[in-house]
Amino acid sequence: MTAVRHLLLGAATLFVAVLMFVPAGSIGAPAPDGHTASPTTAASATSIASRVEAELRAAHVPASEVFLPNFHPPVTLQSGTITPTYAQAPAPMGIGDLGVQKVNGRDVGTVSYTSSVEATVTLNALNSSYVDGYGPDSVSIQLNTVLTNVDLFNHTDNQFWIQNVPVYVESTHTLYIVDNIWNFSSPSFLFTQNSLWSYRGVPVPPAYYFGNGPSWSTMMPFTVRVYNNATVLNDRPTVFLNYSITLSSGRTVSGSYDKVEFNSTGSARPTHPAPAPTFQIDGQQFGANGYLPNDAEITLIGSNNGCTTSVYDVNATMTLATLPNASAVYAPVPSALDFGFDTGETSEGISVWSGPGFVAHLAPGPSLLHPLWGMTGAVSGFIPVTFHVQPANAFVFASAGTKFSSSTAAWAPLLANGLGQFQLPPGRYSFEFLLADHTSRIVHVATGISTAVVLAPNPSVGIDTPLGAWGNAELANISQPGGAGTLANPYVLLNGGSATIDPLFGEFNDFQFPVFSGIFLAHTSAYVTVENAPSFSVTYSLPVEAAAVAGSGLPTTNFLQQVYLYADHVSVVNNPVLAGWFNSFLSGTVDANLLFWNSSHDLVAGNTFQDASVALDIYGGSHNVVSGNTFSASYPVAANPSGIENDPGNETGILLSANGDLVYNNLFDLPIPAITPTSDLLTFVAVSYVDAWNASSAPASHVRTVNGFPLSGNILGGVREGGNFWSVYGTPSNPYGTLPFNASGGITNGGDYLPLTRSPLYRVVVRESGLPFGTPWSVDLNGTVRTSTSLSMVFFDPAGSYVYTVGPVPGYGASPSYGAIRVHGGAAYLTVHFT
Repeated sequence: MTAVRHLLLGAATLFVAVLMFVPAGSIGAPAPDGHTASPTTAASATSIASRVEAELRAAHVPASEVFLPNFHPPVTLQSGTITPTYAQAPAPMGIGDLGVQKVNGRDVGTVSYTSSVEATVTLNALNSSYVDGYGPDSVSIQLNTVLTNVDLFNHTDNQFWIQNVPVYVESTHTLYIVDNIWNFSSPSFLFTQNSLWSYRGVPVPPAYYFGNGPSWSTMMPFTVRVYNNATVLNDRPTVFLNYSITLSSGRTVSGSYDKVEFNSTGSARPTHPAPAPTFQIDGQQFGANGYLPNDAEITLIGSNNGCTTSVYDVNATMTLATLPNASAVYAPVPSALDFGFDTGETSEGISVWSGPGFVAHLAPGPSLLHPLWGMTGAVSGFIPVTFHVQPANAFVFASAGTKFSSSTAAWAPLLANGLGQFQLPPGRYSFEFLLADHTSRIVHVATGISTAVVLAPNPSVGIDTPLGAWGNAELANISQPGGAGTLANPYVLLNGGSATIDPLFGEFNDFQFPVFSGIFLAHTSAYVTVENAPSFSVTYSLPVEAAAVAGSGLPTTNFLQQVYLYADHVSVVNNPVLAGWFNSFLSGTVDANLLFWNSSHDLVAGNTFQDASVALDIYGGSHNVVSGNTFSASYPVAANPSGIENDPGNETGILLSANGDLVYNNLFDLPIPAITPTSDLLTFVAVSYVDAWNASSAPASHVRTVNGFPLSGNILGGVREGGNFWSVYGTPSNPYGTLPFNASGGITNGGDYLPLTRSPLYRVVVRESGLPFGTPWSVDLNGTVRTSTSLSMVFFDPAGSYVYTVGPVPGYGASPSYGAIRVHGGAAYLTVHFT
């Protein structure tokens, strides 16, 4: 895929053990009674996850190569049987074999072993989007299994998580394949490089291992078959990662893209074959890590690194099978749920049903969690449920049963015309339909139906849902009456009412990637004004989210972000509150309180940002203008402040990953006011962004018109316009007079040549006499140090009195060597005599 991806393929294929490997032992392993000997708490799991994320960032591993385990698995152990506890989506939707089967009317844990696991996925259609992750329309198809009885240095109690992962990017029609291997032998998840003997990929100790396969260009439909195979090769435990893919052209490509030999003896010539490794599906106890089950799963989920994805349309089938001993034919797993457990990536908007036989069908609908076959409550087939919803951009949630339950409800997608065509396992369901400024409705379903649902306008409801639109046609539904989407008469989004956002919209996944935005506009070109918008405050009061933030020591309230995806001519102006925090797991993603993705000719002006993580992120697009905004740091009250991205002390104002934008006349009062990355946030390919960080010097009365809005003035009340006010300008790392201001190097090309200051700056000229020509000398003036080999140096400071110290010059004394210099109304001068 990327230059980094191909470069990493050249890693060595043989490693001679030089590091000390400590066997897993029984730390956290199940005790004989089936209960974990060293249970892992939510806090310790969060700590492990944070450590792993930090290790991956320190190793500069591209996010596209990382598929995280779920460090907070939704299972418990009850009476010797692994029991799912997932309450609602987002979840890893697909097929999950937990090793639990229906026996004599109840579910009991079973244990099975196999040397090979096969998964097939036929993807006929897909429309997904998620902007806070690593590409708005990429998904991963993960075959995940746990390899047990792995001999390392003559110890066979080791277990490794083997992931075989095709990734599909819908917009570029690119399909590529990656594998990950994680050490599941103990709760520490430490991966040592000398646990491997031979490999084709890249070890990243102490975190994990990954390898890259080939990539293809293909439209839909296509069929992917992936295989995890275990064997003994060269007397060592070995896994092969294989594939067979039928592209949309009808051509089939197949091969083995990675082979990993484990270091069973530490010797180049083992004296005996290692015991055969085997994939285990164990429904009776946790794996050796102490709290994750040894399952097998095939899922369609977020692209990587713990993110989620929202699926708006899907047509796919899945199978999951194992190879029994002494057999050449794969057999379907005997029991399955419609979700997995061990993987950290998730999805929502996918309804899964089974039949005929052991086939899972994926269709658009609510991601309700249930058994597919072989377990109590499993049913085959589906009922068709069709809704014709108006307005078309209403939100739909569903829960199982005759009474709508917010605690278990799942979001269901509508097409752009308001059509919802869902395929659900036979049963009873309750649907709730919501839209801001409209009266909500609940519809109960017991059989297949096709019905119209019209939400009546009701301004007294207020803005209790996000505002979303796919395309220009939906903008009028969430706008004030009278707008036409033109420059002279833009759509003005709803901004009245005082209702709070329904807690349903506070959903996030296990890594706290949020599902919903407060405003989401996609593929729009009409002129839109977002002015005086509500704060989109949400309280995490539903059980899943409330428990998650409490267990992580994070705030119980937040503000939903605004997201604009391929949305041109949007003006976000005069909003009193743009705020919100993100979990630290989102570090390195494209996330912000206000996010523009590949959008152009947009305006951000006159807003107040209360920044706890990242205030404004512009990724792609051009000719955007950011002017007249105030950026200040916000510190949410949290028991675990480090669990908040960039908090404390690294709050970032603007992350600008684009060319041709103008940023001027803003007030940045933040630790990290601005960053233009030197590598693409998603691909890690080197980039060089060029933008303007100041306008030309002009009177404050000068008017610049953008999207019909007149921009003028000086944000500090001064008489000239030019650049921005930076609170860190004038500090030792960004001294006055050093131009352009580049935020300690955060702005990598150019910077602000006309930074605004609260007071005029005056030249402070320090001269020397007595030194031979070319002798270096230095002065520290109020913490700013300058060094020169000429007769004078120049500082810039506002009026005031400043302490100075003259640096030592070998063999010379300075007079005066320290003191204070007063700056007032004009240039100040100081002469230092060296003798």
